[in-house]
Amino acid sequence: MALNAVMLEEGTRHPVPLPNENFLYHCSGVKFELKSGDGYPGDAIALRSASGTAFVSNQRVVFLPDTTTHASSTASSPHGTLNSFTIPHASLKEQKFVQPMFGANRFEALALPVSGGAFPGCTALVLSFKDGGGFDFATVARKMSDRIQETGEAPPYEEELPVYDDGGALPGPAGPQDYPAEAPPGYEHQPAK
Repeated sequence: MALNAVMLEEGTRHPVPLPNENFLYHCSGVKFELKSGDGYPGDAIALRSASGTAFVSNQRVVFLPDTTTHASSTASSPHGTLNSFTIPHASLKEQKFVQPMFGANRFEALALPVSGGAFPGCTALVLSFKDGGGFDFATVARKMSDRIQETGEAPPYEEELPVYDDGGALPGPAGPQDYPAEAPPGYEHQPAK
């Protein structure tokens, strides 16, 4: 996982795709929480954002807050502000989609550390979907994580086929209007023997 490592497309709030990456789903109005520490005072680090956009690609999960937020930490840490968060699917474990009786649906996962990342140990990732879209997000994220676990690598390109419009025509027998009225030029009828 990495903090503030996501490059944005110029003039937008969309992440720049990595090589062979395709963004499959995104959802706005998402609350972000990342908590680490083992419960001992002075060890906990918490990052929060009240609202932002969560993205799922065939390689990673990305969160971009609507506004820059500051990390709350009881230990001295270099985390500072939260401009972006990214984690590869292979580092997301124990994923679950929670639908509480009251409150927003949540995607929860255990985020394992990656080399060169911002956190030395496991952290709890919670994305709360205030405006809906959580089920679809969790489904796509789980599907990508499962595929990566099975094959050991990210699928090169994951996109559903486009929906084709058949023009409302129903298949059926061809009518007389579908046949030409006369034979094509140069065609001579040969009687059957």
